[in-house]
Amino acid sequence: MHKAAGHGYGVLTKTPELVREEIEGMMAEAVAAAKDKSAHVLDVREWDNYVKGRMADSMWCPIFPLEDDSLAEAMGTYAKENLSDGQKIYIICNSGKRGAEKATGVLKEAGIDGSLIYTVEGGAKALESEKGALTTNRADEDIDWKTVTAADALKAVGGSDIQILDVRDNDTYAKGHLKGSIQSSLKEIEDPAAQTAMYKMAKEEMDPSKPVYLLCYSGNKCAKTGISVMKDAGFDVDNLFIIENGAKDKDIQAAFVTE
Repeated sequence: MHKAAGHGYGVLTKTPELVREEIEGMMAEAVAAAKDKSAHVLDVREWDNYVKGRMADSMWCPIFPLEDDSLAEAMGTYAKENLSDGQKIYIICNSGKRGAEKATGVLKEAGIDGSLIYTVEGGAKALESEKGALTTNRADEDIDWKTVTAADALKAVGGSDIQILDVRDNDTYAKGHLKGSIQSSLKEIEDPAAQTAMYKMAKEEMDPSKPVYLLCYSGNKCAKTGISVMKDAGFDVDNLFIIENGAKDKDIQAAFVTE
């Protein structure tokens, strides 16, 4: 390091190596914070970029397109309801610039102390170069996964109070599924296209006010991926239930129809 030119006081410029170390340090802090919930990690990118690689356990709260005032309003509401606990907030945008600046302003207007708001320098572009920083795997999220027994799930078949979502692949679904269920394949759980199709269906065809029972192959990763995607679509995770043992359950299999 050396003194900055043109200043009589001891202001020091940073070498590229030191800047890089600081960026890597903040990245590591953000990843750790998201995992142990010691801080909030807010991803403000648009869906198409976010779904291709996100920090595990981060919260998606888009601010793009920047001219969309409804997104700023939604972020402000979210901040007032969820971010006023005094914890640090790390913002991830595309490159650590315009999106982070807009989000910071929105958070401050919502009453968040500016000293608690940090931008991950370089944004998602920088995170992409760090092994393991971004992922498309949602099955290991720190979500309080809720389940429903096969017997209770079968009681809901044909009713209007519960939505049954089948996340098995198209061919398997066609060979047998629960009557009245809707389907979106998440067999390839880390495929951004599959997650996007699930997200769009949740937004356009499903009711976030009604409970959802998810059926997958065995009651594990595909259903968990579906819940994580539906969380991003605005569904309350307390209203999303995995059918225990999935399609392996004999009673579930016996209730399958093909029409």
